[in-house]
Parts: sequence; structure tokens; C-alpha cells
Amino acid sequence: MGSTEIKKEDIKLREVYLEDLKSVINLYQNSLTPIKHANGSGKGLTSDFGLPIGIAEKSGKVIAYSRVNIDSKGKPVFQIHSNEACEADTVCENLNRFSEKRFTAIWGADAAQSLSSNKPLQNAINRLVDWLNHCN
Repeated sequence: MGSTEIKKEDIKLREVYLEDLKSVINLYQNSLTPIKHANGSGKGLTSDFGLPIGIAEKSGKVIAYSRVNIDSKGKPVFQIHSNEACEADTVCENLNRFSEKRFTAIWGADAAQSLSSNKPLQNAINRLVDWLNHCN
């Protein structure tokens, strides 16, 4: 019977740092159709950008990131953006689990409960997006 050994890739999961934001924005914008921003460019971010939570890194390069946003019912929703179809489903699953744990550690377990408890998260998303739009 043939061997089913899986080659282990050196993929590191970690939090998002300020220096990662350019790579995160590029991954996000590459997955979307450009929008028309108030300043006339098509590169403005909206609150749909969410709050980046986790990074998957391979050989020092960001290959995927996860973000959290609030859905219409006020519940947090995690999404993964990748430049390589997330390499493998296991990378996406691991990054999603990592991000959910980090989210709970930072925002608390009750942050997943209601729209009113997610106001601070929505404010953080809006402030980050506003800051990034002004920096670009």
C-alpha cells in the first residue's frame, strides 16, 4: 500500500501586527471589485474590511488572513482571505479556529451574543477603516 505522508509546510499562525496591514489590505482588495471612494479613487476601504484578527505566514510572507465583522443580526462573522486559495483547507480551518480564540480572548465571550454588546467592535472596525483610508 502506498504512503500517505503529508509534507508539512512551515506555516505560522499569529496575530496581525501594524506592519502586516499593507499585505492584509492587498489581499482584501485583490479579492474584491474596486469601489468608488469619496476622494475619487477606487481604493477606499469600507466597514466591510472588518477587523483583521489572524495571519497565516509562510517563509515570512503573509499568505492568508482572517477578519471579523458584524452581520445584520449583530453576530460576529469570521472570513478568510488568501492569495493561494488558502493553500489547504486545514490552513483555513486552523486560522479560523485561531482567530475565534483570539477574538474571544480580546473581546470576551459575550461579544458573540448581541448587537448591543458588539458596539465596541463595530466602533473599532469603523475607526480602523477611517484611519487606514486617511493613511493611504
